[in-house]
Amino acid sequence: MVQQDAPSKRRRRYPLSLNILTIFLLLMIAVAGSITWYNYRTSSDRAMMASRRLMHDIVGQFTGQLTEFFSKARSFVVLSAEHPGIKHPPVDEGHSLEGLFIKALASHPQFFGIYLGYDDGHFFQVVRLGQLAPKAREDIKAPPGAMYGVRSIIQNPGGPRIVTWRFLDEQKRQLSAWSLSAPAYDPRGRPWYKLAQEAGRVYGTNYYVFDSLREPGMTLAYRFAPAPKGGVLGVDVSARTLCEFTASHKVGDSGLTVVFDSQRRLVAYPQAKQIVKVARQDGKEVLGLATLDNLGNPLLGELSRLFDPQAKEQLLNFEVKGREYAAGVERIKDFQGQWNYVAVLTPLDELMGPIIQSNLRSLLISLLIMLASVPLVVIIARRISRPLGQVVAETKAMRNLQLEPTPAIDSHISEIHRLTQSVATMKTTLRTFSRYVPVDLVRQLVFSGKEQGLGGEKRVLTLMFSDVANFTDMAEHMDPEALMLKASAYFSGLCEEIQANQGTIDKFIGDAIMAFWNAPLADAEHAAHACRAALLCRRHSQQMDQAWQEAGQPIMHTRLGLHTGEVIVGNVGAAQRMDYTALGAAVNLASRLEGLNKVYGTQILASQAVRRAAGEGFVWRTVDQVEPKGTSEPTLIYELVGLLGDLPELAPDPAALEYCDRWEAAFALYRERDWPGAAQAFAALAGERPSDQAAQVLARRTAAFAADPPPPDWDGSAVYDSK
Repeated sequence: MVQQDAPSKRRRRYPLSLNILTIFLLLMIAVAGSITWYNYRTSSDRAMMASRRLMHDIVGQFTGQLTEFFSKARSFVVLSAEHPGIKHPPVDEGHSLEGLFIKALASHPQFFGIYLGYDDGHFFQVVRLGQLAPKAREDIKAPPGAMYGVRSIIQNPGGPRIVTWRFLDEQKRQLSAWSLSAPAYDPRGRPWYKLAQEAGRVYGTNYYVFDSLREPGMTLAYRFAPAPKGGVLGVDVSARTLCEFTASHKVGDSGLTVVFDSQRRLVAYPQAKQIVKVARQDGKEVLGLATLDNLGNPLLGELSRLFDPQAKEQLLNFEVKGREYAAGVERIKDFQGQWNYVAVLTPLDELMGPIIQSNLRSLLISLLIMLASVPLVVIIARRISRPLGQVVAETKAMRNLQLEPTPAIDSHISEIHRLTQSVATMKTTLRTFSRYVPVDLVRQLVFSGKEQGLGGEKRVLTLMFSDVANFTDMAEHMDPEALMLKASAYFSGLCEEIQANQGTIDKFIGDAIMAFWNAPLADAEHAAHACRAALLCRRHSQQMDQAWQEAGQPIMHTRLGLHTGEVIVGNVGAAQRMDYTALGAAVNLASRLEGLNKVYGTQILASQAVRRAAGEGFVWRTVDQVEPKGTSEPTLIYELVGLLGDLPELAPDPAALEYCDRWEAAFALYRERDWPGAAQAFAALAGERPSDQAAQVLARRTAAFAADPPPPDWDGSAVYDSK
């Protein structure tokens, strides 16, 4: 029977649902209902009024931009025509107005080219090359880095027309030039030249596409002296700046501003090159301006359908792809008195400006309602948000296995109180559980959210066994508590190095550690990580031994065995009690290699499979070819000497590297069955380093083989029948 909390001793708990309903019912009905009703009644009309004002402002700004756009060009044309040198035709070296034209191009980004055509056929032109299409640059042979192109066409009386191109960089230095004598461009037959037949007035062509720019624009022409001894000054004015204006002046994020003429041809559009249409006539490419109908934009297509060219101003509403749009269209005149149209299109849902005043009034009403509800909201919100936020932080920390103890969470709400108690219990359980099984496995279980059962999978792992030399003798002579503290410090240091290099601690077997790599999390460099961990464990063990020795305590000399091979890894045991571990012959071989350290006096022995999988950077010494107990296949074993690279403390000194080189040369003689040579080489190594037990073993063996060679069918393996 569950004992009930005594009311006098326990704080009252309230259901979470009651608190949430109280907040939402009171606030949503009172505040949201009032605001929604008020905005519904006022937002539509105000949005349309505001959109009309915004659109009219943009049209006014564009009209001013257009006036400034052409006034600069007209002023330049008229003033340049007064220059005394304009009446003189060009010569081979250029024209006296060349510098003036270059300055004008540099200071007026809307100018593309400036040119002079004379009644006698002479022609002079300065063009900006930076915006020129690649093919156009190639056609005139403009070199890289050229900023301006200067063309002169000289009409020799009774002779050929001479065309000269000169190319200048940004500092007006000539980069290259070329000339040819051939039929060439004659300005007298061009539309802009024919247009300007009456002096004292600036004429303008209709908008068209510049072939070399592939952008829209128009040409202004002005006759600077009457025929037949005068000529025409022309300026190509690009509509790019007008297009940039439409891109930057729009209503809302999805709004669109365009300019078109009475034939519905687009003159200015945010992307200038998109309104250029390419057609082919008689096998030639013909460029033209897109219209509202053929650009492919459904907004402009619907605008074209509703547009009235006779109306001075229109405000249109239409729907495209389920979205409501408003469009304001106004008629404007250019400097020649031609009608153009500016259209500003925007989605109705982005017209927030018109409802600002309505929102302010609604905000005042909502504020009065909210003020009456503030005390209740504050009290209930604190009761809910504070403990829930703490619970969320706790669960996030648990998911990341950050399981350190934290202060208890308390709440007046019964559900939250029970939830915090459950979270605290779960955190304690996970913290305890993670000390008994690999942390990566615990993390994998937490993230998967699935119940684990018995079973495993085949996987190639790198396995490590460690052992402490003479641990039994040390344990017999030490106080149990002191031994436990010493062993715990020893295991903590080695386990930290193993886990820092992505290793998984499988189990502790007395004074031994079993660890492996590449499970439960995959590790493509598991052999290299295992070797690094082994070297760091050796270094850590040596540091502890030095400290213990200086303190007069027994040392814990560590021996390690490494092997890479296929095993079964997974959950082994019974349904009630499982152990995540690895099973297989590879596990046994790793254990046997650790034991063989006693035979050869080494600290780290590894199989040939480990050496192959570990990659570059490690320093090895070939120790022997063996058949450990429980194995039937011979394997080469190696001593892991050190690591060359990012950890200088693990790198062997030059003397050790030189010793390893001589050792490998001696072992090569051994493998070649050169017993006298091998015996002499190993005897020298053993004499040089009497403490090298491996050298002593092979020196004795090769000396015996030199006296009594093994049979020809001997495979070179040392067979061991004990662990």
